[in-house]
Amino acid sequence: MNSMDIESKKFLGQPKNFVSIFNALLFDGQPVLKSEYLKDENSELVMNVSSKHVDIIKRYEDGTYLDLFVIESQSYVDPSMVARVMEYESVARMRYIRQNFKKHVPMHTRLPMILTVVLYVGESKWNAAKRLSELEIIHPGFEDMFNEFKLNLIELNTNHKYNTGEKATQDFFDLLRMIYRKQILKEDLDREFNRDALYFAYVVTKNKELLSIYQESEKGDVKVCRALDEMFEESTNRGIQMGIKHSIALNQFEVYQTMLDKGFSVKTIASIFSVSEESIKTLLMRT
Repeated sequence: MNSMDIESKKFLGQPKNFVSIFNALLFDGQPVLKSEYLKDENSELVMNVSSKHVDIIKRYEDGTYLDLFVIESQSYVDPSMVARVMEYESVARMRYIRQNFKKHVPMHTRLPMILTVVLYVGESKWNAAKRLSELEIIHPGFEDMFNEFKLNLIELNTNHKYNTGEKATQDFFDLLRMIYRKQILKEDLDREFNRDALYFAYVVTKNKELLSIYQESEKGDVKVCRALDEMFEESTNRGIQMGIKHSIALNQFEVYQTMLDKGFSVKTIASIFSVSEESIKTLLMRT
């Protein structure tokens, strides 16, 4: 198990954080699902399915129904994710059936709902299938017979702002959006972020500035945005300078190449521009 898996379970596995992910996707952050109804049980079903297939799986029970919630954290785009989620849910359903019914499911029996959320924390755009119909070939005339399946997908690298209703996960969501978009809003400059969210954001993004802020801070919430804002500004300025240097080098290359094409020797060009012959050769080879 790598550090990403360990920190995912540690941060997202906390009951309040766990239910807030589902509340963000399904109910715009309203506390419809409540952490006190989560069961962190060690049943064979939960242990077998979660250890072999998914990142975090918990039981949810409010006295009227039993659900299995699954969170799948992906730090890269997986083309087969929609098929993998179908497999997870099928495995969980069949294990539940085999464990609770000897031969067959009695008529009118209803099984627990199984709901999977894919939390995509990568920086690159999700360009894989979000529906089964985007992954499989559907031949003309078979459309009405095709059984669609879609991902419940949360993407944190888009302009869409999710409301989680829980400070820790909201801070984590917003930190990733800031880092991926390289933009800090003025109203967030003095905002304080949950320390665990800060560290998990570092694990996901490998942003050294976040690690430095985390290590220098003590217990409690942490101010992050001013340091990130300076980092983004420095990165932008560095990019501009590199662009200017590249433009100058490109112009020099075009001048040197034009003169060579007209019959000037490298030695003559070096003499005209008061540069070394080696620097001209290096530029012509590199550009």
